[in-house]
Amino acid sequence: MLLNRLHINMSKCCFIDFKPMGTEEDSLKFTVKIQDIAVKRATETKFLGVIIDENLNWNAHITKLSKKLSCSAGIINSIKDNIPAELHKDIYYTLFESHLAYGITVWGGEKNYKIDALFKMQKKCMRILFGDKEAYVDKFKTCARTREFDQQELSAEFYKREHTKPLFNSKSIMNVRNLYVYHCANDIFKILKFRTPISIFELLKFSQRAGKSTVLVTPAPSNEFIYYASLIWNVVRDIIKVHDLNSKELSIKSKLKEQILKIQSEGDPLEWGKMFWNSLDYGIYKV
Repeated sequence: MLLNRLHINMSKCCFIDFKPMGTEEDSLKFTVKIQDIAVKRATETKFLGVIIDENLNWNAHITKLSKKLSCSAGIINSIKDNIPAELHKDIYYTLFESHLAYGITVWGGEKNYKIDALFKMQKKCMRILFGDKEAYVDKFKTCARTREFDQQELSAEFYKREHTKPLFNSKSIMNVRNLYVYHCANDIFKILKFRTPISIFELLKFSQRAGKSTVLVTPAPSNEFIYYASLIWNVVRDIIKVHDLNSKELSIKSKLKEQILKIQSEGDPLEWGKMFWNSLDYGIYKV
């Protein structure tokens, strides 16, 4: 660093000791110094827009992302009435989904119960932008005394929120889990086609079976990108019929989005169903 005249801003510098969950704090005490100046120890930090914590479980990132999406939903709620309805979808992509989809291939493979907080914020944003606001406001306009006698006591049905599945489908917008599938499949296609970054490409292994040159050998189950990406790619290639890697990126994107939205719209028209890829409790919201 001295030879290249580089300077480290120690006020912004920190280090993380990555360790398994449950490890005692005092068992791994040590300090890191640069030119006799101690580097601040941190349990989490932001790196390229993604929060990395010492346990690598993405809880911190999902929590902060949920707060950011809540702020975005509040901003959208305050400005949407002053913007033409035909631009509401652009507002969603610009102010909400841009945050939701950022780095989703890294943290999006977390368990469903962790992603649910983000899905709730996404549904809230959909109700704000595309929901029936008049029906929602009209419920609270009438005083309880002016209602009919048998309707004065409000039931759970009164407070039931508007279903969001019709809103997603009518606007051709993918929910958070399907966004993960979409971005994962696109990224793995580019990695396979262009062989970059080479460090990730070398971790992938093609099947040697005849007629299945684009099938990936699925590694041992884990929470790593390679495992989920291989699972997703093997299913997606059958859905959109990718028999070689000569297809154009735009063609793959358009076909994949069309098929995901088609599967997303199937099943119950109002209720979201379980997610699955084959026998796994994972995949596209379908039934």
